[in-house]
Amino acid sequence: MSTSKGPLITIGGNIDYSRDRNLLSNIIERIEKTSEDRPVIGILPIASQEPVECGERYCKTFNKFDVDTIVLNPENRLEANDERYVEEVYEADAFFFTGGNQLRITTLLGGTDLLNAIREKHENGAVIGGTSAGSVCLTDLMISYGESENALMTGVVELTRGLHFIPGVVLDTHFTARGRFPRLVHVVVENPVSLGIGLGEDTGAIWNLVEKEFKVIGSRNIVVVDGKNIKHTNVSEIEQDTPLHAEGINVHILSDGCGFDLDERKPWFPENNE
Repeated sequence: MSTSKGPLITIGGNIDYSRDRNLLSNIIERIEKTSEDRPVIGILPIASQEPVECGERYCKTFNKFDVDTIVLNPENRLEANDERYVEEVYEADAFFFTGGNQLRITTLLGGTDLLNAIREKHENGAVIGGTSAGSVCLTDLMISYGESENALMTGVVELTRGLHFIPGVVLDTHFTARGRFPRLVHVVVENPVSLGIGLGEDTGAIWNLVEKEFKVIGSRNIVVVDGKNIKHTNVSEIEQDTPLHAEGINVHILSDGCGFDLDERKPWFPENNE
């Protein structure tokens, strides 16, 4: 059994189940490495407006593989501190956060015994995955609100604390399909210490926080927005609803087989590793 921090898999939403199930197969392969027996995946449908139906749907999806599933769906913070749910966490080898509203996840789970148990399992090798809102919530700083249309105006995008599994990063999902590039640029301009990661639909980043890198898998793109070298911006000098300007933003576009070094803040590509 692994005693090091497990991988995280963040997906941009809208998984294409008609393909070769590349994303889910990758998740299952990593989960199988963490368990000596038939692995158990804990499904957390908390973000969904219909969590019971959502949990059942994901159980059916994962049960097509050689795994078992349990649904972890506390209805409130009192239940998220209940010993019954904590015991169920310790029975699981991996955890998967579904899509919906990321604030439902953070406000219900933040600081609870259930989340602390998941964190302990992850520190000892358990895999954590998520899609859409279930990915967005896994960082330390999280987008809570902000339409893309006017996202290059000050005060349009709101941030809050996430679950802090992936430090130093802000994630956005459904990235190109919903035109969210301006929103992520806004976040990075105001928070240049954070790396902006835009996850395309049916595309995932597989994070190895021990090696300080992520790899790309899926049918679309991941866009990295890096504000480390910003030379000038007007953010601190302007009022609400005023257009931003900035100089020196770096953008990288990655696809299946590419990766990113989080320490060096540099991408690498399949042809570089041949």
